[in-house]
Amino acid sequence: MQTAIKILSGGAKTFEASTSTFVQLSSIRKHAESSSSVAAYNQLKALATKFRSRSVAMIAVTVKEGGHFDKVISMIDDMIALLRKEEQDDIEHRDRCENAQNANGNEIGDLEHAIKKTEASLKRMGNTKKELEDEISALEKEIAATNKDMKELLDFRNKEEADFRQALKDDTDAVALLKKAIVALSEFYKRNKIPLPELVQKKAPEYEQDADKAPETSWSGSDYGGRKSESGGIIAILEMLVEDTEKEIKEGRADDADAQEKYLKQNGALQNTLDSQEETKVNTETELADLEEKISGAEKFKNEKNSDKDASNEEKKSLGTDCKWVKTHFQSRRDKRKTEIQGLVDAKGFLAAGGSGII
Repeated sequence: MQTAIKILSGGAKTFEASTSTFVQLSSIRKHAESSSSVAAYNQLKALATKFRSRSVAMIAVTVKEGGHFDKVISMIDDMIALLRKEEQDDIEHRDRCENAQNANGNEIGDLEHAIKKTEASLKRMGNTKKELEDEISALEKEIAATNKDMKELLDFRNKEEADFRQALKDDTDAVALLKKAIVALSEFYKRNKIPLPELVQKKAPEYEQDADKAPETSWSGSDYGGRKSESGGIIAILEMLVEDTEKEIKEGRADDADAQEKYLKQNGALQNTLDSQEETKVNTETELADLEEKISGAEKFKNEKNSDKDASNEEKKSLGTDCKWVKTHFQSRRDKRKTEIQGLVDAKGFLAAGGSGII
C-alpha cells in the first residue's frame, strides 16, 4: 500500500497533465461532432431538395435533432425497403390490371364473335323457316285441291249410281208391266178361244211401218175375233220390248260395274296422292318444329351472351377505373421512387463516411 501511495504521489504532475488532456479532447470531440452534425444536416437537406424526397428530408430532421448514427442508418434501410415493397406492389398491381384487361378484352371479343355467329345462324334458320312455312302452305293448298277432286269424283259417282238405280228401277218396273200385259193379253185371247199359234205375227203391224199409227181393234160383242195377225204382233212386240229392256238392264249393270271400277281406280290414285301429300306435310311440320326449337335455343344462347357481354363491359369499366393510374402514373411513380431510393442510398453513403457514434 505504501509503495502504491508513493508511486501515485510521485506522479502528481503526470495526472494533472493527463486530466487537462482528457478535458481538451472531450471538448474538441464535441466540437467536431457538432460540426459534423451540421454538415450532415446540410448535405441531407441538399439531397432531399435534389431528389425531392420526403424520406431524406425526414432523415435530415432526425440528424439535426441529434439522432444516433445507427438509428438513422436503420431508418434509411427501412425506408429503402418500404419503397422497394411499394415498387413491387405497383408492379404486381400493373400485372394484375394488364392480365385482367387482356382477359376481359379477349372475353368481350369472344362474346361478340359468338353473338355475331349466332345472329348469322338465326338469319339462315329464319330463311329456312320461311321456306318450310311456304312449303307447308303450298301442301295445304294441294291437299285441299286433292280433297276437292275426290269429292267431285265421289259426287259424280254418286250421281251416276243414282241415275243407274233410277234407270234400273224404271226398266225393272217396265219389264214387270210388259210381262203383266203379255199375261193379260194371253189370258184374254185364251178366254175368247183364240188359238195361240195364230198369235204369231204373220206380217209386221202397220204401226211398225208408221210409228204414229196404232193397230185398229174392235172390242164390241162376244164374238170378237180381232185382227189376228196384228194382235199376235202386239204380243211379239211386247216380248221384244221385255227382251230389249232386260238386255238394257244387263248392259246398265255392266256399265255401272265398269264405272265403279274406274271410280275406285281414280279415287285410289287420288287417295295415294293425298296420303303422300299429308305425309310430306307432317314431315315438313316436324322439320319446322325442330327448326323452331333450334331457333328458340339460339335466341336464348344469344340473350345469355348479350348478358355476359354487358357484365364484361361493366367489368371493363371497373378495370378502367382501378387500372387507369397504371397508364398515367405507373412510370412516373416508378421514376420518382427510383430517384428517392437513390437519394436514400447517397444519404446512407454520406453518413457512413462521416463516422460512427452520435452525430
